[in-house]
Amino acid sequence: MTSTLHVDSVTKDFGSVRAVEDVSFTVDEGKFVTLLGPSGCGKTTTLRMIAGFETPTEGRVRLGDHDITMEEPYLRPTSMVFQSYALFPHKTVGENVGFGLKMRDVPADERSDRIAKMLDLIELPGIEDRGIDELSGGQQQRVALARALITEPEVLLLDEPLGALDLKLRKNMQVELKNLQEELGITFVYVTHDQEEALTMSDEIIILNEGEIEQRGTPTEIYESPRTRFVADFIGDTNLLDGTYVENGNAAIVECGSVDVPIDSLSAATDGQSLSVSIRPEKIALGDGAGNGNGNSVTLRGEVEDVIYQGNVAKVHVTIDGTELVLEQQVIDTVNLPTPGSECTISWDQENTNVLTG
Repeated sequence: MTSTLHVDSVTKDFGSVRAVEDVSFTVDEGKFVTLLGPSGCGKTTTLRMIAGFETPTEGRVRLGDHDITMEEPYLRPTSMVFQSYALFPHKTVGENVGFGLKMRDVPADERSDRIAKMLDLIELPGIEDRGIDELSGGQQQRVALARALITEPEVLLLDEPLGALDLKLRKNMQVELKNLQEELGITFVYVTHDQEEALTMSDEIIILNEGEIEQRGTPTEIYESPRTRFVADFIGDTNLLDGTYVENGNAAIVECGSVDVPIDSLSAATDGQSLSVSIRPEKIALGDGAGNGNGNSVTLRGEVEDVIYQGNVAKVHVTIDGTELVLEQQVIDTVNLPTPGSECTISWDQENTNVLTG
């Protein structure tokens, strides 16, 4: 029976270095939650505390009402998949997959049946007798996953398991891994620094920065409504402008150098307060037709500084009185791409301006 995972005010110190500070979150049973952040942000340390490979300096880890903070890893109803796969090179595929069952004294006949079913599940049937060195990287990754799943854990912990794969295989495995999680209904806690990977697979994303949680939400919430400068800059491409909040009657703007960006009034902001705004490149259009028809379009005139062709899209750099904005234009016909040095109008819907408070 799966239970909700609770990470309660967890802190981890390594000597004088604080790797994780007062991190709290819950993961509902059957959900795919990703810990996302740059190297050194504390995501793997947090995962290892859930697994039992690290002991929190403060705080606790619970599954349902059961406190597992001090339990040994092998006593917890969790399994872990590592980036390196950590397969036994001297054992066959079947022996690797069934290792956890053998440690639990499951009879040989039952082990064989469950190994065969698990290999069918990961779409590698009939390879029980192969050596690990006979498998491709993608196949080894599946075997490592099967070994973790065969013990029927309540929570599967995955530490950048696709990091060693090439780009095309990694993208394929993202979809397969998410489909497998949905089919099994097991709670997945996944660690990665790859934003696209997190957006593709997760039900929820927890962004960590310097050992603390910056923001938590669905992929859509994280991408479309970042709350802080770090989140806006870390997830995808964006235009970040720093400025000053000015309110005049019902009109509210952020003065960003030479560019005035209209925004919705902020009840918590004060006149003259420093703020940043974020506008995604794909939300900005060439021309003045990006509004929603309610008069909420932001329209600016500038000069095309550069056009970077990327196949299906082109990044267009536009300078407005010394301030540069980048927009992303779908390439339908290369003839219609703007040319550097030409004057242009750009626009976006005011609702796509994210005001960042941190």
